[in-house]
Amino acid sequence: MSAKSLYEEDFHAWALEQARVLRALRPGAKLPNDLDQDHVAEEIEDLGNEQRFQVESNLRQAMVHLIKVAVFPDEPAVPNWPQEVNAFLDTAHDRYSPSMARAIDIQRMWEKSVRRSAADMRITGQRLPVLPVETPFILGDLIAEDVDTLALVTRLRVALSPASP
Repeated sequence: MSAKSLYEEDFHAWALEQARVLRALRPGAKLPNDLDQDHVAEEIEDLGNEQRFQVESNLRQAMVHLIKVAVFPDEPAVPNWPQEVNAFLDTAHDRYSPSMARAIDIQRMWEKSVRRSAADMRITGQRLPVLPVETPFILGDLIAEDVDTLALVTRLRVALSPASP
């Protein structure tokens, strides 16, 4: 795949590849004297990683809201939470590129989401039940184009039930 098409199809992968290429330029290569090669490579790499961080942030926010919907179905805000989940997942889908899959740790994001949900609930005087240690979600389900939010809530509720393994 050419650098141009990679840029258009997977900016994250393009940015990481361009940073690698810049860093690998041999000493003495004909470059402008004022090119700060190391910092330019670092900044390009950071741009690619920033996209991944945005995807991860949206996925964490979606999981926090999924937890709240599953655990507190009678809360007055529940009717708004699925819409927010959809917005977070749509944004994650739009910013996601396949090269991110290796770097996104869905289990770690689940753990952070559980901690964030518990902290949010403590503020309102509520407590979360014990949530599954292992995430009930996989990355592909969360970044799919047409995510079924109800199915994700149902999956989480099943994982919360005492009969689940």
